Amino acid sequence: GVTPVLSALINRLLCAHDGRMELKDLYFQVSILNLNDEVETVLKDTSMFVTTGDEDKVVVAKTKLRLCRVKDCENCSNLHLCKLYLFGECPYIKSRGCRFCHDLYLGHNVNVLHQHNLMHMDRSELCIILLQNDTTLLPPVCFTYNRGSGEYGNCPDKEACNRLHVCENYIRGICEGTKCSRSHDFYEPHPMKTLQAKGVPSQLMGSLLPAYKNMLTIRDANRISYSNTPATSPAQSFSVIRLAADTNIAQKLTSVAVQEVKLVFKTPPIITSAGT
Repeated sequence: GVTPVLSALINRLLCAHDGRMELKDLYFQVSILNLNDEVETVLKDTSMFVTTGDEDKVVVAKTKLRLCRVKDCENCSNLHLCKLYLFGECPYIKSRGCRFCHDLYLGHNVNVLHQHNLMHMDRSELCIILLQNDTTLLPPVCFTYNRGSGEYGNCPDKEACNRLHVCENYIRGICEGTKCSRSHDFYEPHPMKTLQAKGVPSQLMGSLLPAYKNMLTIRDANRISYSNTPATSPAQSFSVIRLAADTNIAQKLTSVAVQEVKLVFKTPPIITSAGT
């Protein structure tokens, strides 16, 4: 049917825009497909999308897919892939070799990606969506650091803390700036040390602010959903039609105009090829 293919297309559009888009912009970009009713239905799938805000609604890409943390496990529904390869380039592949998988299209991975409707994403797109959903990939924001005053706020671990010491309000885009004593720079010594300990490479640093912002948005939405549940880089040209062709949906989507819709987006930072 059209719905899963349209979901996959929308997720790729979101990942081309740092994992989120304003709802009105998303509708504009897919308007060429004349499928607004279908888009509205697709976005109600809370396992794949979070829609937040009152007037200026924002759509964030969501997935239940995670990287597997155990090598060679059986009956696993997670992705068997090297984390450093996902991040951009595994440093071990050229030297002593890497014991983790570097093949997105391994039989197991193909099945898992298909199960989560992410089959047509490339590595950089998968990195974007996993960074904001898989909480094991990045250090969590230290919320005690964001409470209190002083260099470490109320963080009991202080310099030894392995959580991210960056202003939560800055990440959310609501910080008062000069009145705030928290860190607003991922390159400061403590945040940088914490990120490097997680294997985050320098080429991913520019993607961290939107990734953390989206992570908090998804976290907030999950909390609201849970509380309401009964106790049971350079600009490039990006084409909707090209995406449709990539995912074999050109014939499934109706009333597609011949002309292309050009989207301008920041290039995902992961452009190097590991193992080459």
